[in-house]
Amino acid sequence: MERITSRARFVALAGELGVRMDWHEPDEQEVTAKVRGVSFDNAGTWPHDRNGETPREIVEMYVIIQQDGKDVAAVNLATLCAWASGLEE
Repeated sequence: MERITSRARFVALAGELGVRMDWHEPDEQEVTAKVRGVSFDNAGTWPHDRNGETPREIVEMYVIIQQDGKDVAAVNLATLCAWASGLEE
């Protein structure tokens, strides 16, 4: 599963998945999402830290994008909100 860390890469992922740029009806491409984690922050501990050993209570909230039932990518939820608010990177 790819860890998405830039808005440009997220936009490219949309194209690869075949979803519309407004993400309307992604289910038509068998794309869905699930949210994991507990802390609404974007300091870097999602889906785990570099050692893969982040305590569960500090794992930041992130969205797993799936296509055809397979995990494709993960993106930090707070970062996704920042991009939606106009942050470019």
